[in-house]
Amino acid sequence: MSVKTHVWDVAVRFFHWSQVLLLGGLWYTGNEGLMAQHQLMAYTLAALLIARICWGLYGSTTARFRHFAASPIAALRYLRHPKPVLGHNPAGAYMIFALILLLALQLLTGLATFDNSYISDGPLVQYLAAEWVSLASSIHKVNIDIILICVGVHVIAALWHSWRYDNVLLTMITGKTTQQYTSSMRPLIKASWSYFVIVVVLLGVFYVWQGEMLVKFI
Repeated sequence: MSVKTHVWDVAVRFFHWSQVLLLGGLWYTGNEGLMAQHQLMAYTLAALLIARICWGLYGSTTARFRHFAASPIAALRYLRHPKPVLGHNPAGAYMIFALILLLALQLLTGLATFDNSYISDGPLVQYLAAEWVSLASSIHKVNIDIILICVGVHVIAALWHSWRYDNVLLTMITGKTTQQYTSSMRPLIKASWSYFVIVVVLLGVFYVWQGEMLVKFI
């Protein structure tokens, strides 16, 4: 019987799958004009993303950005000779960083997006010059397509890697892998309670700032 190695903590897995659900919900509500729901989901994703960035600085070994940050050469070498990796592989790391930056850009531009409606307008619209609001609105519309393309590439890569090498999708669900690693290689997995504390605090801040008003329009 193979011994499983703990790879991903609860915080990383919760953020990963919540992000998937929220992106789907944001895409749907944006297209359907359900702007109150759209903005509530956006604030929820913002809280999760900010907490994930914090967790990437002090969390479990495999959650930390410095653990999976790699040079372009390392990423290219990995693409030429893929193999099971404990945590994010060098090529996948670039996708993770790209998605974090794109999500941050989407959320920030959403705060300054003008849509001819009191509910739809971002809360920063009233404080910015018209040209900045127009730029933010344009970026917001284009950037979501870029995010969805990146997500599609990420999913295809994960399916291919799971088929050819090790089941990274199952590992992201269970947090454990059956790949064999020495005890010295096994990562430090921390309890995720502080991640969820940050999420709850941020959700409270966003609710007081905008959420309470948005709930009235649901």
